[in-house]
Amino acid sequence: MSSLLLRVRKHLKSGDKFSLLKEDGNEASDVVAAKTVSFQPKGNSEGDDKESLDELTEFELEGQKVPLRAIIQCWLHRDSSAADYLADCQAKQLINISFLQRTDLLNWLSGESETSQYVTPAVEVKDHALESGEQKDSRLENPHGGEEQAANGHDVALQNDPELLQILSHERPLLDHNTSLRGNKLINYGYLVKDAELKLVQSIKASLKSKKSVQNGHGQVHKPHGSSKPAQRKDPIILIPSAASSVFTMANIKQFLENSQYVNPRELPGSQSDLVTVEKSLDRLSKPVRFLIVNNTRMFTKPEYWDRVVAVFTMGHTWQFNNYQWNTPAELFQHCKGYYFHFAGDAVPRHVQQWNVQRVELDKSKRFRDIEVARFFWGSIERELIARGYR
Repeated sequence: MSSLLLRVRKHLKSGDKFSLLKEDGNEASDVVAAKTVSFQPKGNSEGDDKESLDELTEFELEGQKVPLRAIIQCWLHRDSSAADYLADCQAKQLINISFLQRTDLLNWLSGESETSQYVTPAVEVKDHALESGEQKDSRLENPHGGEEQAANGHDVALQNDPELLQILSHERPLLDHNTSLRGNKLINYGYLVKDAELKLVQSIKASLKSKKSVQNGHGQVHKPHGSSKPAQRKDPIILIPSAASSVFTMANIKQFLENSQYVNPRELPGSQSDLVTVEKSLDRLSKPVRFLIVNNTRMFTKPEYWDRVVAVFTMGHTWQFNNYQWNTPAELFQHCKGYYFHFAGDAVPRHVQQWNVQRVELDKSKRFRDIEVARFFWGSIERELIARGYR
């Protein structure tokens, strides 16, 4: 008996219609509610071919076989964007097949490619045997057909063309992208795919949330149903660079923001933490606000963290934004307030002058001026918080 995945591939390659059925045999609204998938082969009056969606297939991810339900979900989203597919998988709590793996699977299922690096080799061998058998049967039906003549003509051409023989001697079969790159070991780039997909979903969710906020009234704080108290706001976040050469690092940022005193980070022991907290009382806000200061986005596991970023300190290097939700200065500083701190007398790079950032000047030696700089910064942050609905 042929494998499950080969049977499914045969139907999908042929363009056979299929239905998702519930346990009682009625048609299901989606793949989650369905129990089986029923294929209707073209020209077959004997009945439909049914397969259980819970049955494990020969498609493997990290050594684990994937159920047919995830394969059908992938096929249903063959024309969807990676973000839409990922969002639907998360909503339905289904296995998410990453972009590269999904592309590989869809190409194999549709017949665009004859191999898949994620399908058990035994299945591919059966598939090739099946294809070879079909070709052999067609030759038996027409033993003197054009294929044999074409093959004979091809051999004659090779014998009469030494230059072509020399060219063909340098050819090598391309089985998949790993062999074509001549790699000596497989490298798993899955974490990059996951990061890219996560950023896409975060960007879409943030965009939808922003549109909803505009529709409901910008900066308006909505009260939860049945409560007279305003919704509690989470601690705002300030992002600073992770480089030791930055004007502000985790070693000296707390002292400046809390005590209005700048200390060169090279004069302080390095901080081992990626997070510090600063509490600040602002004149126009009813109670002190606690800020989270972080120097990387590894802890940003939910899209809502980006909604809480009220300030981004930049050194002027674009690599700082590589792992940000908005990784270009033009896009980032439309969503987040940007600050470029520098010392008086130092030239501001031309590209930074074109960014939508607030340039803040520190004195190299007159530390009494730090109070004025800190007051200016907090005044700017206060206006940003009020615009976001803080009271």
